[in-house]
Amino acid sequence: MLIRCTAKLLKEIGFTNSNLADSTPAESTLGEWYANLFFAQRKRCIIFTNARTLFTFISFDVNRAEVRNNLGKLFRTGLGKALLDEDFDGALIQRLVNECSRLQFARTKDRSILGVMVDHVKNTKWMLMHYGGLAKADYSRIIKQLNRTPFLTKEFTYSIEELRKVSGVRFSTSSRTFADSL
Repeated sequence: MLIRCTAKLLKEIGFTNSNLADSTPAESTLGEWYANLFFAQRKRCIIFTNARTLFTFISFDVNRAEVRNNLGKLFRTGLGKALLDEDFDGALIQRLVNECSRLQFARTKDRSILGVMVDHVKNTKWMLMHYGGLAKADYSRIIKQLNRTPFLTKEFTYSIEELRKVSGVRFSTSSRTFADSL
């Protein structure tokens, strides 16, 4: 699986061109991911966004050592937790996380995905302030709200709906959104 990192994140990791993938790895169910480093209330956070679905999750308040040495683990843990919070089946979560066992890193190439990530970071910072800061915020709630933000690039669908389509999960009435009831 390929994670396309911004220059800011690559610098934090300490990667050079020789560390980056020069070919696209075998296709996985979810495809490529994008990752960026941002700071919220002076704490490092990493946002991960799926290129195919725009499904997003964030690793909040990570330290430099975690970013440099365990980015793959942060990704797999965050993906598993985000899918679990969205009520995905345990077997499907395990399969999707297992597809991420061999990660490769490359530079970003799609500015529209970076634009989505910038919007998500702005919304996240606002929600963190609204919910009382990093110490009090419900991270799962923030991530769920981000994944229920419609984007023009996906014809105003929600990224959680796109993820369910790509992964072959049928919609249940409990996972339907407000827009579905209109």
